[in-house]
Amino acid sequence: MKQRVLVAAITAASLSIAAPSAFASGYKLNEQSAAGAGTAYAGRAAVVQDASIVFYNPAGMVKLERAEVTAGASYLQLSGSFSPESYTNTAGKTYTAEDMGPYSDGGDFLSPATVPFGYFAMPINDKFAAGFGIFVPFATNTDYDDDFIGGALADQTKLTSVEFQPAFAYRVNDQFSVGFGLDITYMKGLLSKQVDLIPYNDEIPPLASPAIQGFENHYEVEGDDWQIGYNLSMMWDINSDITLGVTYRSEMDFKLEGDSKFEKKENVLVFSAANSAVVVIPYIGNQASEVPITTPQSLTVSYAHKLTNKLQLVAGVTWTQWSVFKDFDVKSTEPGVIESLSDLGPGYIGHIEENWNDTTAVAVGANYQLNDDWLLRAGYANDQSPASNTYRTARVPDNDRQWLSAGANYRINNDLDVDFAFSYMFFEDVEVNEYNRGLDGAPKDKTNLKGEYSMDAMGVSFQVNYKI
Repeated sequence: MKQRVLVAAITAASLSIAAPSAFASGYKLNEQSAAGAGTAYAGRAAVVQDASIVFYNPAGMVKLERAEVTAGASYLQLSGSFSPESYTNTAGKTYTAEDMGPYSDGGDFLSPATVPFGYFAMPINDKFAAGFGIFVPFATNTDYDDDFIGGALADQTKLTSVEFQPAFAYRVNDQFSVGFGLDITYMKGLLSKQVDLIPYNDEIPPLASPAIQGFENHYEVEGDDWQIGYNLSMMWDINSDITLGVTYRSEMDFKLEGDSKFEKKENVLVFSAANSAVVVIPYIGNQASEVPITTPQSLTVSYAHKLTNKLQLVAGVTWTQWSVFKDFDVKSTEPGVIESLSDLGPGYIGHIEENWNDTTAVAVGANYQLNDDWLLRAGYANDQSPASNTYRTARVPDNDRQWLSAGANYRINNDLDVDFAFSYMFFEDVEVNEYNRGLDGAPKDKTNLKGEYSMDAMGVSFQVNYKI
């Protein structure tokens, strides 16, 4: 019964959040345990301290002496601001930071979020162990004010996932074990933008009416999908003091299926370049569509070295194949008016170039056993951004980040203990020079957004570990 209640609670919480991905590069999340947060997740695939090993390295489950439940959450406090330099619309009208006309800087586009997680693991006998985890592997949420100066390129970008992972471990010998897990993942996404159907230019009639300044409509597409991946892992006790852990997670190919829709559907005014006139479309209905998205494969190598009876040093490196993420495409799965308005060609409603690069994240930390009841932790991480200066977008204005963490474990009794951690992240300001690009990658019109992004992030994590 306890396990069923845990599963239901974590699932409901996971589906209700859309966590910003500021604590990991791209749209990947690190927040899968408070114990890991304390060392900036350094060495987690080589350290077995609670049931969260189900996520970090299932091979380590054979080291658990009893069945154990771990449950908790991370609260992320984030803020993001955009300082515009200029915006040029499709008609060639340029707005500057000094004269933004009807537009704003978009406000704080990041919001606080809570990321839950839960695990159960148990030894079956001397050779085998099994476990189950529920957590949020991927998420992001950027949301600008409706009058954001770059609204024609990005309004809201919302991605939420929840993963159900059954896992198994086998002890090959006293020093070596292997693990396997299934990544059963549900993903839901939303992309929206403001629509400038009659672009304003005060120098070119018939576009010269000030009444058409700004955005005339709003577009969004929403969809979801299920996919199954897998993870493989190993844990090797090189000697009594040194442990090496390796975990591989596969990529998954999602097709988020749903509908594209306009907010204003009836008597929609559109400027026709062919006719050099404004025409009326009586009705624009919803159009079935999909957003393909591939989550990257990754490889984590962790190292743990017990220097004394009290001090353990930990380190780790994670390679993530973000180069599989080329773009945000919205593809039509049935004929409709929205596709014809996109001007991208048959089968396409939207296209955003991303062209991300593979990344490497490194982390180092330490665990210090202060006494029988208190274990102290600290860590540092350096996480590369997959976004390049050429293709960085307002949808995911990602950048390299460094972060410091500190945490502790407190043993209440032989069956119950708790973990908590605090993390702070340092971002460098980053420039964006984004164009509205066609399928060939070249700018397809005059739309251009220039400016500088600043971000700030901190996190607080807590978990409870109960041995059954």
